[in-house]
Amino acid sequence: MKKYLSFFLTFLLVGAYAQEETIDEYPTKEQLLNAVNNKDLPQGETINNLRMLGEYYMGEPGDTASYYFNRALHLSKIKQDSFNAMRLYNRLAKIKIYEENDVSAYKYTDSSLAFASYKNQDYYASISYSYQIQGQIHYFQERYDLSLEKFLQANRYLLKISEEKQDEEIKTYIAENYTDLASIYLITDNKNAAKECIEKSLSIAKPIDASWEVAEGYELLVNYHSENKEYDLARKYIDSAKVMYEKINYPDGVELLDKILANVYKEDANYEKALEIFLPIVQKDKKEDITYQTVDDYIFVSDIYTGKDNIPLAKAYLDSAKVEARQSDNEIHGISIGRQQAEIFKKEGNKNLAIATLKNLLLSPALDNFIESRKEIYKDLYELYEENNDFSNALMYHKEYVATKDSLQQILDKNKFSTLQTEFNYKELVSELETKESQLKVTQEEQKGARQRNLFIIISISALAVFALFSFFRQKSLSKARREALESKQEALQLKKKSLDDEVKFKNQQITDFAIHISEKNELLEKVKAKLKRVKVINDSHKEVLKDTLHFINNDIENDKEKIQLYKDVSQTNDSFGSKLDSKFDNLNDKEKKVATMLRLGQTSKQIALQLGITAASVDNYRYNLRKKMNVPKGKSLKTFIQNI
Repeated sequence: MKKYLSFFLTFLLVGAYAQEETIDEYPTKEQLLNAVNNKDLPQGETINNLRMLGEYYMGEPGDTASYYFNRALHLSKIKQDSFNAMRLYNRLAKIKIYEENDVSAYKYTDSSLAFASYKNQDYYASISYSYQIQGQIHYFQERYDLSLEKFLQANRYLLKISEEKQDEEIKTYIAENYTDLASIYLITDNKNAAKECIEKSLSIAKPIDASWEVAEGYELLVNYHSENKEYDLARKYIDSAKVMYEKINYPDGVELLDKILANVYKEDANYEKALEIFLPIVQKDKKEDITYQTVDDYIFVSDIYTGKDNIPLAKAYLDSAKVEARQSDNEIHGISIGRQQAEIFKKEGNKNLAIATLKNLLLSPALDNFIESRKEIYKDLYELYEENNDFSNALMYHKEYVATKDSLQQILDKNKFSTLQTEFNYKELVSELETKESQLKVTQEEQKGARQRNLFIIISISALAVFALFSFFRQKSLSKARREALESKQEALQLKKKSLDDEVKFKNQQITDFAIHISEKNELLEKVKAKLKRVKVINDSHKEVLKDTLHFINNDIENDKEKIQLYKDVSQTNDSFGSKLDSKFDNLNDKEKKVATMLRLGQTSKQIALQLGITAASVDNYRYNLRKKMNVPKGKSLKTFIQNI
């Protein structure tokens, strides 16, 4: 289970950078490509456009993302924009994490922190993210003491953000940071601390409906209960986490849960079920050619077959892991393969060879960077010596195991106390400031209230006298005025209705005339196109001109066809649908009403995005909100539901 905590922490960081900022609607890639070449735009807009363009290419092969980030970084330095410089260094660090280049990633985070303003709360989310990346790097190196220290620093800066600035984005980020801390505590056997962090994360995420963070909390509860051998509870929380990931349409999260489920079945000695779930995932990872992941997959399958006493298959998958590991620079792979090799030797009854393999691992310089693996190797050795009845060596390695474990535990306990103390001090300070501010406001309100009461009494007496005289004279003409006002209002409404009816008729006639005009123009263009096709052209440059002309005519005709159909549909729809929508669903905003109207017209998400000038992802978010606000039954088409209104 512990090796899957490592994959889970990577998964947590994949979307974390989005918490540094809030973006309502992202421009398309094409819009950004045009914008970055527009020299008339202000430098600040160009920096943001380059950054967003780089984010489109993150995760894709090549250096395109780095190219755009470095261009933006160069402009940020010229402009002395330290805020954007921080964010760009963090993104460059993230790319290096994907490339498994931990050294370069760490240097980028140090550069990011060099631009930080530690007294400006606007920088705290980016500062926290820099520390979070550093924590992840130490995590992969199994330096859990340093990893915990970095995650705690991230936590401190998040908690320093004042309450009024803690919007849903920041609260979501805080919840995520607690899951990071929980993963560290779980892998270092600090189960109580892990449970506290998971509960804190869920208590923040659930009230704001942060489905992603709720799912992550459930995943960690899976690990927690699996470590306690409570496998039924672990599988229950896997189901709960899947519901959350399916709710936000995140298939990678569901796939991770299947890997964790396979591990739960392996820990429960249900090897057949574990293989049934995991082998299809191995094939998928192999096709995607993710080296570090396929190495872990092969080691995991080898471990399952070792548990099943199928040693030939266990060796075969371990050999595959060795081949894949040659393409990776990750030193932990060599350690994991060595430990699995020792497990196979042990299963074959060759304990001496298993001991020799583990001792060779202890001599490896790479192990200096992985204290947790060293601790586990000491544990494996003392258990093997104990089974061999070599109690002196068993005692020696048991002492090494305990000493390593205690040294890690002391550092972790110290850091845990530090974060709790920081959190307590900060909240105590905030509470004192809020109390003093409240007392000051009460005093000011009391003084203001006394002045207002005196003024109110004088004004009230004067107003009563005036009102009495006014009421006397007004009562005489009230009946006549009401009658005249009612007649005038009715007449005005009739005129307004007639005017609106005439306007609708006129606009519908305009739409019809426009459609006829376009149809006639398209017929003429078709004739021109037919004649052009019959022209015989020998010169290559003339051929290119003719080809471009035909392409232009075709595009013009297709665009006009869509416009004609849209205008026809709009004229048939806009008379009654809008009023029905307002009367039945008064909780919709203007953009949601527009999307509903376009869906009623049969438009796709891509077409709606083009018409409204937003991304297809934004359209999907509006569709999700419409389903929720309209209470569309699960499994029923949103478009069909709207068309039946």
